[in-house]
Amino acid sequence: MTFLHVLLPLFFAVGCAVWLHRRDAVAMAGRGLDPYIDGLPAAVTAVGYGLLLAATGRPLLSGLCMAGGAGLLFVLNRLKERFFHEPIVFLDFLLLGQVVRYPRFYVPYLFPAPVVAGGAVVGLGLAGLWLVEPPGAAWLRLAVLAATAGGTATAWIRLRGLLRPAGRDRALSRIARLGPTLAAKADFARLGLFASMLGHGLWHAHVRGRDGHPGLPPAGSDLPRPQPVAIREPAPHLVLVQAESFFDIRRHLAAVPADVLAHLDRLRADGQGGRFLVPTHGAYTMRTEFSVLTGLGPGDLGTDAFNPYATASRQPTASLARTLRASGYRTTCLHPFPATFFRRDQVIPRLGFETFESLPHFADAPRCGPYVSDAALGARILDRLAASAGPQFVFAITIEAHGPWTADRLRCCRDPKPARSDPLSVYLWHLAHMDALFGDLARGLSGLDRPAILCGYGDHVAGLPGVGRPGLADPTATDWFLWDSRGGIPGPERNLLPEELGAEVLAALREARPARPV
Repeated sequence: MTFLHVLLPLFFAVGCAVWLHRRDAVAMAGRGLDPYIDGLPAAVTAVGYGLLLAATGRPLLSGLCMAGGAGLLFVLNRLKERFFHEPIVFLDFLLLGQVVRYPRFYVPYLFPAPVVAGGAVVGLGLAGLWLVEPPGAAWLRLAVLAATAGGTATAWIRLRGLLRPAGRDRALSRIARLGPTLAAKADFARLGLFASMLGHGLWHAHVRGRDGHPGLPPAGSDLPRPQPVAIREPAPHLVLVQAESFFDIRRHLAAVPADVLAHLDRLRADGQGGRFLVPTHGAYTMRTEFSVLTGLGPGDLGTDAFNPYATASRQPTASLARTLRASGYRTTCLHPFPATFFRRDQVIPRLGFETFESLPHFADAPRCGPYVSDAALGARILDRLAASAGPQFVFAITIEAHGPWTADRLRCCRDPKPARSDPLSVYLWHLAHMDALFGDLARGLSGLDRPAILCGYGDHVAGLPGVGRPGLADPTATDWFLWDSRGGIPGPERNLLPEELGAEVLAALREARPARPV
């Protein structure tokens, strides 16, 4: 085996990686080679090739594997943009553990049947090549391993140095060179995947939350003491429901029955509501959730906006729960799903909730599909309020309607099934349950001794064909409503950003309401 046999597959793999990288980032057309934009994917591919060659001794196999890996990354990024309207961002790598633990949430989107079939064919081809291509000499493999290990160690040391406080000046010069805007799609189109992730990562480590820049404060910063708000007596209960994939689908699909959201229509007619201007499509629940609870929007968060819970899991944050707790409220969060998802087991207490009831607390609750039903969650909310002597803030996060909406989930519920089992029909079945949840809550809250305010919103639109199509006004918007058991809050339809909802809720708690006529 000659060095040419080693170098040609390397050049092929690196060339594929750079070509695909440039093909994906459309704003790089016509630009010359760049040490960051082109050098980073080339370096990652070369390192991977060296490690594979040292392990297998087969240059052709190693080169094809790395070229295939570059192709797979290209496909995954395209699929993420297709389903979620955003490229891969650096904080997505913190979610890899969730992909393994909860594959149903991710695999159908990132690994659809054509991708799996193509991967199987490629895998069989590579397995055949393993049998055909003879391994190289041991000395060559050792030499490649030594060179690769040396280069990898040097790059790792330099990267760690850039991320540490001592490397801040050098990191700031790299940030100035890359010029990240923190708009994921725009930065990706201009810099490509690797350079945009490097720019965002350096910005996250050295700029966010400092010197007036957006972002959550660095760890160790003092958290301002929450100021109580003046609430009219008797202080009403507050129920805030974050409804999974909830939105008025009638804006998107004309064929949907007009009465599919009858309870929502009534609550908005008796109260307030409008479009909820969620910036994400089909995913990233924690972004909406964090903005609602803290009043901080993407412009306030910088790179924390990609996954605010990555930082909020390590430090306390000012929130609606803290404000209400200082105002005499008990604060409870209910979410019938594993508490570790999105690190909520760490985040929810740091947002000021005294009690967090997750999936183990719903062990005997009825399910609809693979998840705890919305009806069971609603019953738990009313039980908690009925047993509460003082005013309580309950933040409930539904899970029943989480996608994908496959036919198999209909086998897990005793409720009457839809006539069809396509994704839209399954979603509408769950949407009707979610709408019924709001109606049940309104009836139950009206029967309590203490008045109550009910507020609900959708975390993001559902990733269904025809939803969020180009040309539609506010294609990623969901819906919100605010309803008072005492009545007296009708108002014109208004569009709200997630970070504006908390102020609306507090305003409703402050205002006096006339008694509802008997």
